[in-house]
Parts: sequence; C-alpha cells; structure tokens
Amino acid sequence: MTYIKINFGSNFEDEFQKVVDEVFHLVRPAFHNYECIWRPNVDVYESTDEIIVLADMAGLNKEELHIEVNRKQIKVAGVRKAVQHLQNAHYCQAEIPHGYFERIISLPAPVESQSAKASYADGILMVRINKLPVSKSHRISIISEK
Repeated sequence: MTYIKINFGSNFEDEFQKVVDEVFHLVRPAFHNYECIWRPNVDVYESTDEIIVLADMAGLNKEELHIEVNRKQIKVAGVRKAVQHLQNAHYCQAEIPHGYFERIISLPAPVESQSAKASYADGILMVRINKLPVSKSHRISIISEK
C-alpha cells in the first residue's frame, strides 16, 4: 500500500505548541504575553520591470530591520521590543507579538540584488528590486577554417 504524505505547512510539534498556548491563553489571557518568534505579513508584487515586497512592520524603527537580497529571495529580520506595561495594570488580552522575527520570501523571478532599494513609512517596509532582463538569444555566424 502506498501512502501520500500531506504537509499542512508546519510540523506536529509546532501545531501542538500552538494548541497548548491557546488553551492557556483562554484560561489566562496574559499567558500569551511572552517573547516569541513571529512572522510579519508580507505582500509580493511583480511588474514587467521589478519585484515589490511590502512587509507589515508596525512598531519598529528602520534601524531595527535587517534586509538581505539575493537573486531568488529576500530575507527580512529584526527585533520588535515589547510595549511598556502600565503601572498597576494587568492584561485582559495580549495579541501583539514581540521579539525576534524573520521572513525569507522566495521571489517570483530572478532579480538584480544590487538594484534593491528599501523605504519605510507608516509601519510598512517597501523593497523594490529590478528583475534580471529576460535572456535574449543572438545568432552566431560560423567561420570556416582553412
């Protein structure tokens, strides 16, 4: 008998930890307020000339961001600091993640990594990268040797 393995996007341990966290979060909402690895939301757009990557980075300074680009992917990483707690207050709900984050995004086409330009405004990081030109074929003439 042949089996087909289905990957739902993460492994069992990650899913189990999420379920355990949710159970404790339902019992005591402040439980979820811990430093964890989180993943910012990302949009990727492709035009004829460039790839545009937008990332939701609310609450970060541009100095806290680290960006690397190669021909096939872009890596965005950094650390979001926890919001300062109010004196004599307790959490009723805590959903804003903080701590280290990292996203490695595969790009839909090869890019010129040297052309990458990043801007950051209103909590949105925008990286624009020129696509590599489509390879064009050219005719080669044959010379005779005598």
